[in-house]
Formats: sequence, structure tokens, C-alpha cells
Amino acid sequence: MNTNKKTGKFQLRLTEVLKSKVVELSAKDGISQNSIVNQAIAWYVKEREKRVN
Repeated sequence: MNTNKKTGKFQLRLTEVLKSKVVELSAKDGISQNSIVNQAIAWYVKEREKRVN
């Protein structure tokens, strides 16, 4: 049984170029496509917070 609870659900639409790069990099790095997207969003939020504060 999966005990992880998701607090929200997002649907992202990527361009075909970005989608193919995410697929390529996830295969190359051995991590999930979702992990790559999460890391990118986390990086963006961190950088935005630096500029705002």
C-alpha cells in the first residue's frame, strides 16, 4: 500500500522539444521524468525567492 499522500495535482504542458529533452535526460540520468520537473520547479522557486527578498 502506498502511504504517500499527494497534496496537489498539477498538469504541465511542455513543448515537444522540452518533453523530448526531459525523456532523454531522465533515461540518461536514471531518474524519473517527474523528478526532473520537480527539481526544475524547486530551482525556479529558490531563485525567485532570492530576487524577491
